[in-house]
Amino acid sequence: MRDQLRLLEELQRHDAELLELEGLCKSLPERVQKVESAIAELDRLLAEKRLELADTEAFRKGQEQEKKDASEQLSRAKAKSSQVRNLKEQNAVQRELENTRRQLEQREEEITKLSQAIAEQQGKIAEHEARVGDQRKELAAEHDRVAKRIAELQGKLQAARTRREELATKLRPDFLKKYSTIRIRRGLAIVAVHDGTCRGCNMRIPPQLYNIIQRGASLEICPNCNRMIYWAKLLEEVSETA
Repeated sequence: MRDQLRLLEELQRHDAELLELEGLCKSLPERVQKVESAIAELDRLLAEKRLELADTEAFRKGQEQEKKDASEQLSRAKAKSSQVRNLKEQNAVQRELENTRRQLEQREEEITKLSQAIAEQQGKIAEHEARVGDQRKELAAEHDRVAKRIAELQGKLQAARTRREELATKLRPDFLKKYSTIRIRRGLAIVAVHDGTCRGCNMRIPPQLYNIIQRGASLEICPNCNRMIYWAKLLEEVSETA
């Protein structure tokens, strides 16, 4: 019975190791996915900035066309000024010249502001592109690290599974079945009892049951948490003997 208890304890340690290794294997790709999500968000922001730049450039192009139109209108107004025949026509031409000059100045001011804005946007886009480039390099490096780590963990997993199968074949089928059922429900399937207290639920077990498990002749269940229990010193004695 002591050998069976020792095997159950060892099987439980292997199952805990397997659970940890499987969790690591699962978490590593998730880490890469986070980096990929971050890059996707940077790409989205970069696309938005490029659209904003395109809109600004289109607006500047429109302003430049309006400036060109105003410049041509100014030339025509100047040509008219040399052909005026009376004061009324001269005043009308003068007003047209003044309005056209104001429009031309406004277009030039707007174009200057837009050119500055475009230069700033281009600078920000260049910085953003550099960040995306760095992130992509980091992602490639992370992919390599994760692939190596997963290969390493897969090797450990295979070894641990092989060892678990070996242990399982040495256990009594009824013990193994009971262990598996409890493990699914409770996580820990077998726990030690110290000084009459179950380490699975930290509750005291009945004195009669405590006396039974100290003999180590049978596999008993804690009446409080329904886990398999054994007297802690029983396996300590087995270890010392070994």
